[in-house]
Amino acid sequence: MKYNIGKYKNRDLYIENCIDIVDHLTRSISQMLSVSSFEHLKNDEEIIVVNDILEDVLKQYMLLANHKNIKINNNLKNEKIYIGMTALKIVLSNLINNAVKYSDENGLINIGTKDDWLYIENSYKDNKDLDVNKIFEISFSLNKENSNGLGLYIVKNILLNYGIKYKVEKSKTGIVFLIELSGNMDK
Repeated sequence: MKYNIGKYKNRDLYIENCIDIVDHLTRSISQMLSVSSFEHLKNDEEIIVVNDILEDVLKQYMLLANHKNIKINNNLKNEKIYIGMTALKIVLSNLINNAVKYSDENGLINIGTKDDWLYIENSYKDNKDLDVNKIFEISFSLNKENSNGLGLYIVKNILLNYGIKYKVEKSKTGIVFLIELSGNMDK
């Protein structure tokens, strides 16, 4: 491939595909290392304003969202949650990553609260075939279309580690991930 020989004469096409695969594997390895470090995410809880962390996370994903022409509505103000700061960054990063990744082209991501639950909702036309009970299962594939990465598995385990309730639901326009904000504030 390096020397543009044989079947690799169109190396630019192959290189782009190889870069995508390596990037995907790098993210997967990084996530596996995160899973193995759950034990380090204990006894670091504090009351955190969710939007303080979310604003930084959203900045990281704006380029991707703009590329797909996704509009993000962040309606959070000063809502708080009792969790470790690193854990919250990981949770929000994985949820926003999934919302951007699985939102439709020209889609919409809504972030807000309702009845003491933080929600992140993204438009997703194919949600009729989605089984929300299997969304946390891991199935690894180099084909991005057939792969459930470790992202939601990590989110689930972090939230369980902190005793925070969560759920995933289908909505009229797509998928909603919900996290209870007030469930563990009195600890």
